Amino acid sequence: LAAAWWCSLGRLCGASEGWDIAASLYSDQYCFQRYEDLLLLDGACYSTMAYTNTSSAFRVKIVSFGYRSGDWIVDYQEFSDDCNTPVMAASSLPVGPCVNFLGRYRGTLQVKKRGGRCDGGNCSNLAVAEQNFYYEKGCRGDSMIHLRRFVPLQGECLAMRNGSSQRFILMPDQNETRIQRVDHPEDDKCSSLFPVDYDIVGKCYTLYDKVPPKSFMWVAHRKVAAIGAAWRAPR
Repeated sequence: LAAAWWCSLGRLCGASEGWDIAASLYSDQYCFQRYEDLLLLDGACYSTMAYTNTSSAFRVKIVSFGYRSGDWIVDYQEFSDDCNTPVMAASSLPVGPCVNFLGRYRGTLQVKKRGGRCDGGNCSNLAVAEQNFYYEKGCRGDSMIHLRRFVPLQGECLAMRNGSSQRFILMPDQNETRIQRVDHPEDDKCSSLFPVDYDIVGKCYTLYDKVPPKSFMWVAHRKVAAIGAAWRAPR
C-alpha cells in the first residue's frame, strides 16, 4: 500500500503537495450527460462501489507529467483485491478527451495541483493523510520510505486486504491531526452492518519490539491559504 509521486522532475512529493486527478463521469458515449464528479488521490486504491460488478477496486496514477509540451497521461486499472491482482491491463488515458473510464461510464480527466502555493478553481482542496513507519521506537531516525502511505480524508471508500474496505475522515480540529478510521470487515463496498471505528491522533504509535517497523505516525494535511505567486494549471 505504499505510494509515492513526483511533483516535478527529480523531486518527490509529500502529502502536503502533489497532483490529484479530477474525473467527471458521464453516462453517455460522448460525455454530454454528466453523472458525477470525483477528486482522486494519485496512487490510492479505491473501491469500485456500485460503478461496476466486475472488479473490487481501481487505481489512477499519473505517468506522464506534460514535460516539454507533452501530454499528461493517467494510467487507470481495475483489480480483484486491494490493488494487487489486476483484472485488466492498465489503460493509459490522456487528460482532456472523453475516454472509457470507470465501469460502464465515460469520463474526462483533469490534473489539479495540491499545495499552499496553488489557489483557484484549477487547484485541489483534497485533504490527505501521510503514514510513516520508522526503524526505531519513538518515531526516531529515518522513516521507511517504501512503506510510506497516503490516504484521502473525505470519507472515500478504499479497498483493503481480505475483501474488506475502509474510510478515513478528517475531524474538524484546526491544525491538529485527528482522523476517524472506519473499517468494514469482509465487505469491499463500505456497507457492512457492523463497521469498526478507530480514532487516530498525531502521535507516535508503538508497533513491533524486535524487528522494524517499530513505530509509526500519522500526519494530516489540509488545504491552506496560498502564499506568494499562485501556481496555474496546465492547458
